Amino acid sequence: MNTALVLILILGVSISIHELGHYLAARLQGVRVPAFSIGFGPPLLRFHWAGTEWRLSLIPLGGYAEIEGMAPDFSPDGRAIAPHRGYASLSFWGKMLILVGGVAMNLLLAWFLMAWTYTVNGIPQPIENRAQIVEVIPGTLAEEVGLKAGDVILEVDGEPLQKFTDLNKIKESVGEHTLKILRDGKKIDVKIFWDGTRDKLGVRYGPEVKYYYPSYPEAFFTAVKTSVRFLPDMVGSFVKGLSGILVGKPSPDIVGPVGIVNLAGEAARAGVMAVVQLAALINLSLAVFNLLPIPGLDGGRLLLLVLNVITGGRIKPEHEAMVNFIGFAFLILLMLLVTFQDVQRFLGG
Repeated sequence: MNTALVLILILGVSISIHELGHYLAARLQGVRVPAFSIGFGPPLLRFHWAGTEWRLSLIPLGGYAEIEGMAPDFSPDGRAIAPHRGYASLSFWGKMLILVGGVAMNLLLAWFLMAWTYTVNGIPQPIENRAQIVEVIPGTLAEEVGLKAGDVILEVDGEPLQKFTDLNKIKESVGEHTLKILRDGKKIDVKIFWDGTRDKLGVRYGPEVKYYYPSYPEAFFTAVKTSVRFLPDMVGSFVKGLSGILVGKPSPDIVGPVGIVNLAGEAARAGVMAVVQLAALINLSLAVFNLLPIPGLDGGRLLLLVLNVITGGRIKPEHEAMVNFIGFAFLILLMLLVTFQDVQRFLGG
């Protein structure tokens, strides 16, 4: 698969589905959407349907929905004034629905894609009381006694493993030990003599993993549970990564355009399911990132909406426009810093 095609497809669909969420939430409440664009820049193709001008624009890595009443109007002398139509005329909950519509669509797409991968690849289920060898290190005791990658260790000296780390019991006493191993569907015994002079047995191992193939509804429910369970970790990684970038400490938790291109290339080489998994991850990341309370993002707009209610509507349109402008400038700076970090990582710096 072509890397550029994969990148454009994933980002184009992910961002367009986000803007479609805003569009649908607005139209369901009778708010006009004068324009909807897939991509930025000069329109290459445009047509009118359902009161909206639909555009396919030159730069495919983005998009927008122009919602009536969301941006401030301007007086003849250039002052921002509050509009009294469309988005601006909605209740608090109506405005919130439009703001979270994009995030909701990214989550739904991510869950759909995750469920698809679960039905095709299965859901890994570790068996904690079995140790499976992943790799045998050359020149070590494990190689000398004939252990192989894929071997599943069931017992040590006649005692069934209670947890996979019980394999380390071999190193607790000098002498001969017997491992009960499952190899190619057959149980065999492997003798191993631990003389106490080595540091390691010479294997990388973990719990044995079996794969369960659920129905699609069950897979979708599992996708929702999995993403909710890891949501705090994702938010923490974003905050930690962004903070690190701002103070000059690169973080592997955050990747920018260069990093995404690299991931898209790896996914393209690995095949369709790797592309699907990357698309699911990017949609989850977009949902979480857009909910961060940074002006210019959906989370920042939500914060201003809540603050405006708390203060009794004291946040004026010109103040909100200025805050969002500063937020966009900050996001551009952040993107430049992340890109610089990606380039350093790519060059090995």
